[in-house]
Amino acid sequence: MPLTLRESRMRQVSAVRQKNNLWGRHRRLGVCLLLTGFLVLLMMILIFSFSAQDATRSSGLSGGICGQIVRAVQKLFGLDLSRAEIEQWSQWLEAPVRKLAHFTEYAVFSFVTCIHGLMLRLAFGRQGMPCQSADSSEAPHRKFGAGFAPLLFKTIPFCILYAVTDEIHQYFVPGRSCRLFDVGVDSLGILFGAALFLLTVQTQKVKIWIKWIKAPEAIAGVSERMNTMKCIQLLEGLSYKCLQGDVNAEVSAVVNDSRKLAEGCMFICIKGASFDGHTFAEEAAKKGAAVLLVEDPVDVPETVTVIQVESTRYAMALVSAAWFGHPAKELTTIAVTGTKGKTTTTYMIQALLEKAGHKTGVIGTIEVVIGDKHIAVNNTTPESYDIHRYFREMVDAGCDAVVMEASSQGFKLDRTAGIEFDYGLFTNLSPDHIGPNEHKDFAEYLSCKAMLFTQCKKGFANLDDEHFEEITAKAVCPVQTFGLAEGANLRAQNITLTRDTDFLGVDFDVSGLLNGRVSCGVPGTFNVHNALGAICVALEMGADLSMINEVLRTFTVKGRVQIIPTGYDYTLIVDYAHNAVALESILKTLREYHPARLISLFGCGGNRSKLRRFEMGEVSGRLADLTIITSDNPRFEEPQAIIDDILTGIKKTDGEYISIIDRREAISYVMHHAQPGDIVILAGKGHETYQEIKGQKYHMSEEEIVQDVLDGKY
Repeated sequence: MPLTLRESRMRQVSAVRQKNNLWGRHRRLGVCLLLTGFLVLLMMILIFSFSAQDATRSSGLSGGICGQIVRAVQKLFGLDLSRAEIEQWSQWLEAPVRKLAHFTEYAVFSFVTCIHGLMLRLAFGRQGMPCQSADSSEAPHRKFGAGFAPLLFKTIPFCILYAVTDEIHQYFVPGRSCRLFDVGVDSLGILFGAALFLLTVQTQKVKIWIKWIKAPEAIAGVSERMNTMKCIQLLEGLSYKCLQGDVNAEVSAVVNDSRKLAEGCMFICIKGASFDGHTFAEEAAKKGAAVLLVEDPVDVPETVTVIQVESTRYAMALVSAAWFGHPAKELTTIAVTGTKGKTTTTYMIQALLEKAGHKTGVIGTIEVVIGDKHIAVNNTTPESYDIHRYFREMVDAGCDAVVMEASSQGFKLDRTAGIEFDYGLFTNLSPDHIGPNEHKDFAEYLSCKAMLFTQCKKGFANLDDEHFEEITAKAVCPVQTFGLAEGANLRAQNITLTRDTDFLGVDFDVSGLLNGRVSCGVPGTFNVHNALGAICVALEMGADLSMINEVLRTFTVKGRVQIIPTGYDYTLIVDYAHNAVALESILKTLREYHPARLISLFGCGGNRSKLRRFEMGEVSGRLADLTIITSDNPRFEEPQAIIDDILTGIKKTDGEYISIIDRREAISYVMHHAQPGDIVILAGKGHETYQEIKGQKYHMSEEEIVQDVLDGKY
């Protein structure tokens, strides 16, 4: 279909912004110094390359040229001139040649200055943004700053300043010019003029000040941008009502946290679970907020612009995208949703895309990955502002793709609103996250998960999942399938499990979108589904069978069926399974590897659904040979009370169990009592490196605890 004018403009803007981001701010100082040094050296060589010491009493540019001219004439016409005559003719020519040399020097300086300015503009300035003329029917055009000729005229004052500086230098400090290749060089004037130009040159769109070289320190979480935007630009695509003020007000930052208010910011009043941002409207106005984005009217001075929208959460997503220049349009965006397997699948996709040559960022439960930078996160799907901030950082870091976990809460709270994902992937669905702080019932949970296929260009879904039809019923994009069932677009068959002391894996044949044998270094049939989903996306991005096998054969994810080597003849696994469905899945999978004993160690989080505790207790008692019940994140509940709830479920089974409140002691106990051939799973914490007790998070890493036990500390 032909692009609309709006789509065409957005693509142009996206392309221009991507070009502008080729130069990171951290490189600017180096580029300044490199260009300045190179061009000043070039100017010196141009001016003095034809100058040399000669037989006359004067040296340097004018004297050297005069002597060479006289010698050339003498040789050309065969004149017999004495040394005195050569000197006399040289002195006679010196005055006009000196004037010509100065003119040439200034002309060359002007030329090099212009080139310098243009190169600096390429390094720092905007390359020309698409602009719309007053006549909206006219196609957008690129509008550049001053061209070469205006820039040439702007160099005249600097050339004059250079000349004055040069003469003053010669008057007060005669004979102090540095010598380059045995030639007198008035370097001080040249360097002064170049430095003066560097600090003060300006074009229509670009100003090179010190702040371009050293960015001002930003308030964490407020904005990393150095420019401002008009409020009306941020509201593009939103339905709103201006209650007071000017929609063209300049906005210096976008915030939704009253602790991060800044002069000239847009403060978005979010109605949260604990606080209502509208109650901070007056404080925001006093601290200099230029615009308030609200759902309900607020009483603030008329100097503050107040914009009313139906949902400030939805509005924040679109405003954030505009604030950061719609970075999602510059990336191949991939979203993964489901009850289980999101994290594993996400990292599989990242590893496969990296192998296929795509620098890929990650936003997920464990962390945000931007190049070599790893950022800890609190939510599976961050707030919309943070999502677009991360997207922008990824673009700036050279990423061309991003894969993110899209949680049901993220969809419910509009954190991904306005993003049209290139690919959406559904892993599976089962009852979870049902409660007063999450979803009111399973129907709402399912509905939120199904939103993925309403905002992506192409989808992939697990055909084996019992809720497949409901999830894909309202899809607005083509959806391909994967699974074990006949008819899947990518089907797995002939599954075999592989085991060693410190290795559990699975091999399987694939057919359909890809044909061949795949070897995966993560165990279980459920990880076959994760691998199939990741392969579907990877094939779209240029991966082949050899790449896929090379990556998946050695693939691991921190805290997801992660094997911790102990040096003993039992297998120790750390996994994030924190609900009954996930625990049942991993225990059934591990049972397929025929362990001597299957030992499960887990706890349940405080201030969460009590039903989860009964269910996890029943599952572990039924499927594990030995269950060790311990603490997880008790939060504001008593650990023993949580354990008692778990015991209610486990006592309904015939499973053997013990309870040890302290998780460190529990891990020490299971490691000291594990026998050859056992498989031990530490469930619930996974990648987490803390334990939350009474509102405080205390450091606790299960990997470190295991090592401490091996070192004899427990």
